[in-house]
Amino acid sequence: MSYGLNVYRASGALGFSSADVTWNQVDSFQVNGGASASNTYAVLSGKTVLTVQMMIDPPSTSAKSIAHTVSQSGNTINVSGGNQNTHILVLMQ
Repeated sequence: MSYGLNVYRASGALGFSSADVTWNQVDSFQVNGGASASNTYAVLSGKTVLTVQMMIDPPSTSAKSIAHTVSQSGNTINVSGGNQNTHILVLMQ
């Protein structure tokens, strides 16, 4: 395992491994409405990736609220297209 955490029991047996048990936070960042972002993380290589998007402000009642598009290309997370301030959480397993 190149990244992660192993916790061993007193007997020496593996009790917990972050590589195959949990989702681990890689990064979290904010993208403002109308803006875009592109972040690359070498640690994502060969991992299963999950992204979560949370709108920061309540949706507008007088205009259409559009969430950002979040996509992954290799080790890069791309965020674009939304008109609302949003928080992006990047997880890996």
